Amino acid sequence: MEEVRNLLIRNVIPIMNPDLMGGESADSFLATFGGYMKQIAAVAKHDSGFALYESNVAPIHEKYGDFFSTVAKITDATGIRLYAVLYTFIDSYYGVDPAYKTYNANGVVNENFVCPTREAFWAYLRSVTEELMEYPIAGVILLGNTFVRQEFCFCEKCKKEFSEVARIDEAYTWDSLRDDDQLFSKWLDWRAEKMYKAISGIHDVVKQKEGVDLMVGVDIDPEVGYEKGAFKQFGQDIEALSGISGHLLINLSPWSPILPAAGSMEYNTIVEKMRFIDNITARRRKVSFKYWNLSDEKDFETVKGIATRFKASQIVADLDFPNKYRIWREAHLSMA
Repeated sequence: MEEVRNLLIRNVIPIMNPDLMGGESADSFLATFGGYMKQIAAVAKHDSGFALYESNVAPIHEKYGDFFSTVAKITDATGIRLYAVLYTFIDSYYGVDPAYKTYNANGVVNENFVCPTREAFWAYLRSVTEELMEYPIAGVILLGNTFVRQEFCFCEKCKKEFSEVARIDEAYTWDSLRDDDQLFSKWLDWRAEKMYKAISGIHDVVKQKEGVDLMVGVDIDPEVGYEKGAFKQFGQDIEALSGISGHLLINLSPWSPILPAAGSMEYNTIVEKMRFIDNITARRRKVSFKYWNLSDEKDFETVKGIATRFKASQIVADLDFPNKYRIWREAHLSMA
């Protein structure tokens, strides 16, 4: 994996995910690349919903149940800073559980995600985080902090609760929401508030351990509509989420993953559309950037240029596109 060595030389934080390591074990991977590392991230709660460590609260992955534990042991012994990656509402294990299913307005379930409004699931995520705090980690990276699309969630619990908040009949429809600007605005605000509270609860756990950073992931994509699209489609109030831990991780063009060349007209458009970041850093909050795969030199130069422009603290990258990337992309762009 020459591309991994290149990421480390460029001071990018790679995310170790056993799905994307070509069958190589954690100890073998670290033996090969550890000499180049100052810091690394590793998946602790997988997007499948399984824990990659010996959890007492989460289901344990049958094949990779000691993956994160092994990484933590080795990085602690060698002085490498470790970030634990936790997928929140992307969770295929609980996505099929009747208690946590998320529905669109037509009653269709997306089994790769859970309903982000379920307070019982928030408590579960806090419990997982408490377990991760027992490991020698420098930080936690939260990914998957998202509703599927703006027409989610229409589960019975959400419909009942929102009808009470908005003081409307519980039998409301998607058309009745969308056709009433004031009501639709309440819907979007309600979802964003739920997301904020869920992530804040995780932060309450993390901040109990001194010196542990929390990066809160958000999705900024041109095809979705940048900052406003993240709020409208995914329930991500960027400004509010940036204030939870003071460190925002921007997943750059996650669903439109063809980056323009640095300095091009399209590149300048992206930079202009992302000037909202200046308001965040002006409040002395940190911003870092994430991209799926930075093996291509041109992609790295583009991300590096944007990161430099906005005074980013870190650049984070996966080793490759996730196994379920196509499924997630189709869901978020409403292609399925």
